Amino acid sequence: MRPWLAALVLLASAGAYAQSNLPARDMRVVWDRGAPKVSFSAKDLADERVRSELSGGLRKRLVVHVSSHLKGSNRRITHRTFACDVTRDLWEDGYLVRIATKTMRFKTLERVLDHCLAVEGLFVGEPQQYERDKGKEIYFFVAAEFNPISKKQCRELIRPTSGSDPVGPITVSIVRRRICQAERTVEFRSEFFEVPQ
Repeated sequence: MRPWLAALVLLASAGAYAQSNLPARDMRVVWDRGAPKVSFSAKDLADERVRSELSGGLRKRLVVHVSSHLKGSNRRITHRTFACDVTRDLWEDGYLVRIATKTMRFKTLERVLDHCLAVEGLFVGEPQQYERDKGKEIYFFVAAEFNPISKKQCRELIRPTSGSDPVGPITVSIVRRRICQAERTVEFRSEFFEVPQ
């Protein structure tokens, strides 16, 4: 096996192991017609600095990623992401929140955080995605981010090296991971749940 390929496999395995060993957090899971609906809070993402920045008047972004994984495996079953663009409206003394093409207005920052980071009944995947895993144990992984850099911006920041250097792609990958991080991230997982038969 080539050294750079072995390093890549080792990195992927280490990431999956670390993710499954995160502290478990209280998460409600209800199965509805063969698909899970999850409820949880990621409001601890909004520490004092994040709250201050959200109240500053410039547009900021809150992103929540939820994925399901088999226990003891790095295989992801499915993934769901949603984002809130938050702008403090200094003239109207409130907050504008945009999710996709829908814009809402909230009077307080606490209401914004409840809407964007306190998740209620979010479907994570379709029934057919869990079909082959019935009876197996799974967990849900959550990553909540404040002002993440988009994949497009990240690609523009660091372009891959050219040439036949086998270490180049690994170096670019490590550097990209450092530069392309969100300003703040909170990660946790659920307890283990059995996929209903």
